[in-house]
Amino acid sequence: MMRTIDLIVFDLDGTLVDSLPDLANAANFARRSLRLPEHPAAALKGMIGGGERKFVERFLGPGQEGLLEEGLRLYLDYYSRHCGVLTRLYPQVGETLPRLVGKKLAVLSNKQQRLTEKVVQAMGLFPLFAAVRGGGRGLPLKPAPEPLLALIQELQAEPGRTLMVGDKTADVLAGKAAGALTLGVTYGYGDPGALKAAAPDFLVDHFADIPGIIGP
Repeated sequence: MMRTIDLIVFDLDGTLVDSLPDLANAANFARRSLRLPEHPAAALKGMIGGGERKFVERFLGPGQEGLLEEGLRLYLDYYSRHCGVLTRLYPQVGETLPRLVGKKLAVLSNKQQRLTEKVVQAMGLFPLFAAVRGGGRGLPLKPAPEPLLALIQELQAEPGRTLMVGDKTADVLAGKAAGALTLGVTYGYGDPGALKAAAPDFLVDHFADIPGIIGP
């Protein structure tokens, strides 16, 4: 039987929003500026996750460690100016979130705090959330549980009455380590097989399935 849920915490990229076009454009801007060939968006999709530095390390590739700091600067400069241009809500997100407002809702991303806020604001979602939290606040990134535990404490909730929702194994692992329930979405950037292997409490193919799972 589903335990009562008071707080629902959502990952951002790959869960609430499809930000791949803006992320890919920023990555390829950095690569072009460094005289490297561009990557197709499909290849970049599998590199997303773990925060900006990790993403830049991946899209620069092996043997380019000396370009990391400049690549990160170029990427962040472009992305901060374009992060809401091509990003869109996933289907059913805009219609479904208002059905959950009887619960406390929050965002927890590994994206930098200022960029997380910019994307949520650009998508018109800010009023729905009790808190919007990103990385770079002196806490480790998911899959570490500390940022989720800090958010739960901030919102005066309990881990056992919190649901962590995300598309990556990092979201599931962070939720489990924090003592929260976990829900994986299969439509995002994570590998569905790896997501299933992480054994979330629930697994959905469509965002609109969430209200039926959590109940009143």
